Amino acid sequence: MRLNLPDVTLACVDTRLPELAIEALQRCLAQVDFGRSILFTDAGWTGTVPEGIERIDLVIDSVPAYSRFMLRGLDAHVRTSHVLVVQWDGYVLDASAWDPRFLEFDYLGAPLRGEPTHRSVGNGGFSLRSKKLMQAMQDPTLAISHPEDLCICHENRERLEREHAIRFAPVELASRFAHERVAPTGPTFGFHGLFNMDRVMTPGELDRLIARLPDNMARGLDVHDLCRQLIRVGRLKTARQLLDMRLRLGMRDRRTWRLRGLMAWARLSRAQNG
Repeated sequence: MRLNLPDVTLACVDTRLPELAIEALQRCLAQVDFGRSILFTDAGWTGTVPEGIERIDLVIDSVPAYSRFMLRGLDAHVRTSHVLVVQWDGYVLDASAWDPRFLEFDYLGAPLRGEPTHRSVGNGGFSLRSKKLMQAMQDPTLAISHPEDLCICHENRERLEREHAIRFAPVELASRFAHERVAPTGPTFGFHGLFNMDRVMTPGELDRLIARLPDNMARGLDVHDLCRQLIRVGRLKTARQLLDMRLRLGMRDRRTWRLRGLMAWARLSRAQNG
């Protein structure tokens, strides 16, 4: 039986990789019926949006501009009580992990690594937000900063709780809602992060995804972390694709050299072991 969430809008804002964003939306829609599904993307994109997904054009010319839209612009497009925000590298994993209590809170996101409990919820890349929270963020006295999830969960959390009665989910519940850089201890409703995709995709799916990524994405930490993970589990051919992306960009930083060393050692060990 499919999960029915008529009071939740599914939303993704992506002007760089709209094709991959659509695939993330479709993975969500494969398990859940939402009240509405929206892709916000660049007006110049000439691709086709599948049936069941609404397209809204907007101008997002930088990552900080994305944060500004999420904090102040998204509210105008959401008519349901909540919105599930996803990105191209995060989507619904297991609809059976949904807990109706998720809707009792104004913000849920995967717990952040290395943060104390009172400020660890949470990551915005796969997050559930209430209309009440989005309206509260229209308060002109609240600071607006990048990244938007830390703006909500760190910079403004105390005031949101005190002045607007915003409720952040407890860590235990957020851990069952989604995972990012804190490893899950059981099934989660969703996830976020390219570095997690070796765990949630088949080898063939991941290879096809990597082949579609533009080289300039390899500069980020996410590609580095995925490449390192793939080397550790012996998926050297796939890891080589990611390492080659960094080398084509002329990257000679410490992390890239470390990846080259890990790759060489893994190949030597494989050869020695037959």
